[in-house]
Amino acid sequence: MVLKKKKVTIRDVAQQAGVSYQTVSRVLNESDTVARSTRKRVLQAVHDLDYTPNKVAKMLTTNRSYTLELLVVDVLHGGRFADSIKNMAYAARDAGYGLLVTTADVENLELAFNNAAARLTDGVIMYAPTLRITDEQLLALSDGMPIVRRDYVPDSRLAWVGFDQVYATRMAVEYLIELGHRRIAAIPPSERLINGFWRRTAWEATLRQHGLEPGPVDGAEYTMRSAYDAACRILATGEPFTAILVGSDTMTLGVLRALREHGCRVPDDISVLSFDNAELSAYTDPPLSTIHFKFAQQDAMAVKYLVDLLNNPEMELHQRILLPDLVIRESTRKL
Repeated sequence: MVLKKKKVTIRDVAQQAGVSYQTVSRVLNESDTVARSTRKRVLQAVHDLDYTPNKVAKMLTTNRSYTLELLVVDVLHGGRFADSIKNMAYAARDAGYGLLVTTADVENLELAFNNAAARLTDGVIMYAPTLRITDEQLLALSDGMPIVRRDYVPDSRLAWVGFDQVYATRMAVEYLIELGHRRIAAIPPSERLINGFWRRTAWEATLRQHGLEPGPVDGAEYTMRSAYDAACRILATGEPFTAILVGSDTMTLGVLRALREHGCRVPDDISVLSFDNAELSAYTDPPLSTIHFKFAQQDAMAVKYLVDLLNNPEMELHQRILLPDLVIRESTRKL
């Protein structure tokens, strides 16, 4: 029979470090009232004894569960979001928190926040790419729960972290214009998505600002099939274009197939530029020119922002707007 190892207690740590258990508690709760030398001695004892704090006791003394919740609202096509969940879970862990992942639809949003509160969740990161809601409505539904949206929502003055979709689209369109393209088509994400609305609006506005008429356009979901169908519809119109802007690298796989089936060579006949800079973008034929969204940066920043709000509830809310980069590969060419 294997004897169960005796659980190390906070009093064992205190005895090892030669301090009171109250001092150990203050060190573990990151109090500023402990001398640096004492803190170092306590942390060394924690390490030597392999002490794991009692989470329930910590909740009682700090009024925190040290649990965050990622609330995913009305997401139909996950795509690369599995990587973001992993990124946020690691960022939460590094900050001393656990991360729960839950899903909801807009009709059950209030229930989702109530459930988070019942689980004693400290705060929520919300990924809701289709959710159009006023700040007042969201504050009422969340009932005081600290929230950071991981979305680009320029109409909101609450806490959010997102890539500037207008800047990204303008950069993409102006790059194609610099290459000499004057008829630029687009397959943006569906306008039911907030990003889709801003991408389509910015694509058209940028072309008109340069004195150009927008080329054919057809929105699609974030899937290869949806983008393939949109590309086929555009090609069936017979409207001329020399470049096409596609909503994501994954969507572009469908567009490339449609172009091949219609006898269009990339980039000889049609230049193709997409968004995301997913791993696959470097391995398509030809490799894709694409807008690089550093999603890992967005994921980590959303978690850090929420932790900052929890540590400083009086912090003034603001929006953390990220700017992407352009990665040029072989799917675009100069006319």
